[in-house]
Amino acid sequence: MLANTDESRNACHALGRRLAQLRKAAGHTQHELARLVQYGRSSVANTETGHQHPDRAFWARCDSVLQAGGVLLSEYDRITELDRRRRRSSALQELKTAPEPAAPMDAGHSLPGVDSGAVLWEGAGSIDARRLALRSSVDDNVRLTYLENELRKAIADNERLTPGILAGRLRPLRAYVDQLMAGRQHPPQRARLYAVASHLSGLLGALALDLGAFGVAHAYAAEAFDLAEAAEQPDVQAWARATQSLVAFYAGDYHDALAYAQDGLRRGGASGHRIRLTINGLARALAHLGDRYGVDRAVDDAFTMLSDYPADSPVSASLTLGPYCPARTAANAATAYLALGRTAGVTDHLTVAITAFDAAGMAGPRALSRLDLATAHLHAGRPDPDQAATLAVEALTLTSEQRFESVHQRARQFLAAARPFARHPRLRQVADLLADRPRAGVIRAALPSLS
Repeated sequence: MLANTDESRNACHALGRRLAQLRKAAGHTQHELARLVQYGRSSVANTETGHQHPDRAFWARCDSVLQAGGVLLSEYDRITELDRRRRRSSALQELKTAPEPAAPMDAGHSLPGVDSGAVLWEGAGSIDARRLALRSSVDDNVRLTYLENELRKAIADNERLTPGILAGRLRPLRAYVDQLMAGRQHPPQRARLYAVASHLSGLLGALALDLGAFGVAHAYAAEAFDLAEAAEQPDVQAWARATQSLVAFYAGDYHDALAYAQDGLRRGGASGHRIRLTINGLARALAHLGDRYGVDRAVDDAFTMLSDYPADSPVSASLTLGPYCPARTAANAATAYLALGRTAGVTDHLTVAITAFDAAGMAGPRALSRLDLATAHLHAGRPDPDQAATLAVEALTLTSEQRFESVHQRARQFLAAARPFARHPRLRQVADLLADRPRAGVIRAALPSLS
């Protein structure tokens, strides 16, 4: 039950109005929304006017049904947190102003061994304040569990949903974390909160990268590492460094990508992020810096580590909180070798990767692996531009609605490799498809010419 203060009433009224706006935008009547969230119509009507204050489950269901991206639930949690702090502050204030309790007596006599002016116990206000602090700790655990679950779902949805949709889901969560960070938690909870904040910022950085917003991507990724360092959690630091390396790689800053990956390996120790840092960070950056020996060693190390760090699923997420899977390791090895102009073994790696990515339904990896295989067909001893063009068209079709920056760059690299076959009609089709895909948020650079 929320406190009956002007601030709480105003906040509840505003939240109710927001619910009404979202309901109408979704085309639902109050009766239809009530049926969908399994509450009574009067509950929906009274909540929209601020006369009823339903529990958290109500707002969670409304968020889901109206696809509000966590906006309603975040605001409910903010109001609840403000109310909790207000109650705690009131209890502490009562404690400060409460008169000292009289010394306990037994039938008019002092208790044995106790002076008549001694106090045997605390005031009720002090006990209540301590109880509220303990209860807030339990509430914080609930909030942190909710955030951690939402984070895991978002990481799993990355490369399946469009970057814009997923970013819209994460922004309210990141704002909610900021509200919690302004409060006070016990040290273990504070550490969990910083870890969630770091992962959310890193994920937002990767999504900004997908949309070609490099400045924002760098800022989010740097913030992710700063939060991980403040939390003094080596595993989270290693994850954040891997994300910074990813952003630097696609920005063309290969020395930075290599430095971030190396630092992540130093910080992470025996962390499960070692495979990602080695194959996605070291190998690919070293390839673009022309270090053939370094690439061979990084690829060998990554494949050796697969048996030591089994993945949690057949295909790990690109920003997984656990180890990389064999399919991602194979795909990254192929990318590194192609950057060196080597095709030996690349087709085998990519066949493994494409089979796994197709089964998982991940649009980004499916497209990237096809573009790499297409490039391998161009560099083969007997080039096959027709098969290469078929794979490239498939890749661009798979991601026609998602506009991944990584796919755009890889397609440009493919077209650059295809210049010796400029007159091939299917390759012209690839160039036309890429020209019709403006990169979100940035001015598109001129595409490589096939002529």
